[in-house]
This record gives sequence, C-alpha cells and structure tokens, in this order.
Amino acid sequence: MVLSALKGLLSPDTLSRLTPLGGFEARVYTDEERVYKVYRPGEAHLAALEAERMARAGLGSFVLGVAQVEGQGVLVIRHFPGKPFSPEAFTSKALAALSHLFLSLHRLPEPGYVEREELSERLERFAESLGSVPEALSLIKALMREVAWVAGVEKRFCHRDAWAGNLLLKTQENPSHDDPEVLLVDWVRSGGDDPARDLALLKTGSLDLLGEKRAREALFRLVQFYPKEVRERLAFYVPLTYLHDLHWFRTKKPEGFLEALADKLPRALSFFQDCFPLRNRAC
Repeated sequence: MVLSALKGLLSPDTLSRLTPLGGFEARVYTDEERVYKVYRPGEAHLAALEAERMARAGLGSFVLGVAQVEGQGVLVIRHFPGKPFSPEAFTSKALAALSHLFLSLHRLPEPGYVEREELSERLERFAESLGSVPEALSLIKALMREVAWVAGVEKRFCHRDAWAGNLLLKTQENPSHDDPEVLLVDWVRSGGDDPARDLALLKTGSLDLLGEKRAREALFRLVQFYPKEVRERLAFYVPLTYLHDLHWFRTKKPEGFLEALADKLPRALSFFQDCFPLRNRAC
C-alpha cells in the first residue's frame, strides 16, 4: 500500500532505487537525494502538519513537497547526509550545533502555560503502574510535591521526541555548505511545552548513549545559555522522563521492564538527588 502511493509520484527508475528506512508513525524511504515519508490513510493530514512544523523550526528548506495519493499523505524532504546519534560521531562541533538548534526552537513562543493538573495526572499514572517499586514510588511522591514549582511556565516550541533515531549527525566532510552539523527529524509530536522537558528528553533519549558522566557534561554545556529557571527545572523533568520510560515499559512492553528498571531508575534517582535546586545547586 505504501509503495502504491509512491508509484503515483515517482518514476520507475526512482522507485527501483528506494531504500526503506523504517519509521513508526509513517513508513520512510530514500533514494539518497530525497526522503519520502508516507502516512497511512486516516493520518494523511500529518504530512502537511509535519511540513508546517519543520518550517516553524527553521527547516523549511528541507521540505520539497507534500502530496496525497490514494488516501495516503506523502512528505518529501531533502536527504541529509547523516546517521542516527552515536557516541563515536558526537563531536564538540555537533554539540555546538545542537545547542544552537534547541536555543532557536525554545525562543519561539507557543500559546498556553504548562498546567499543574496535567503534570499531577501524569505522576498519578506513574504511581499506579510503578507503585510496586518502593524507590520509584518515593521519587514520584517527591516530584508530586514540586509540581506547583514547575507549573505555570509559558510554553515554547519544542521538538518533544529527541531520541537517538531522530537526531542525525553529519557523517560526510563538507558535503554541502548548506548542511548543518545535526538535524532533528520527525516533527509530528512537536509543539508547545517547557524547554526543560525538551532538554530532558534529549538527555534520556540521546545523550545517555555517551555514558552518564559525559551525558551530564554535554547537557550542562548545552544549557549554559538558558535562563537559570530552565536549568533548575531539569532536576524535575529528567527524573520525570525516566519515570515515563519505565511506565511505558511496564504498560506496553513488560518483558523489558526489569532491564529498563535496572538502567533508568538509578539514573533518575541520582539526577534528582544531585541536581534538585532546593537542596543542591551544583548542577
């Protein structure tokens, strides 16, 4: 069905050169010059939505077109000469580019404020699924006491899905003067949120592949130009993000829960204990 949509757009020669890249919300293919993201019927509108959000993020030059074929939405973007985040490819130049990218995003205002009720409901869900783990429940209760402190923040434009598969690092030497060092892809989930949460997702989803020490160093270098209030709220959102991951494993992929628990809960507890601003401002 996916390729049938592309048959209406591409020549037989181009179709023969397509390589699948996987994808979750959509199926993704490339011919090494362009990337084709195909949304299934019922979600075809997401192709245009993602194009709009890429333009808002300053990536409009990557968008080559949007089409609907046989009820499916197709987003066509320029190919980026990069690969998913890996420790080997992560350089100081990439870190500087990543810092610039997130700062640029987070300067863009979005309507609304972070709501206390939404944060409380999220933590209550985590308490239900993780209540049998005493240390996790203790952390959840500690975060619940701080909801009023982090709520009420004006929302900014955030990517909200910066895991390693969505963070591409340039792999070729100067393939084009127009190519950035890093590129965030998959903008469907982007929108208004607290920048501190966006940065927490970056740490837990990508930077942690560097190892905890290097991940923290990279994160704190990246956020040094942010207001103090944003930096301090990382102590809330980094543990919250780990808890979200554990909640996901417990409810969606229980066979992987114990392994995730052994990896993520110590990271969550350590970050909260080391960085919570009301106790220790070392972070």
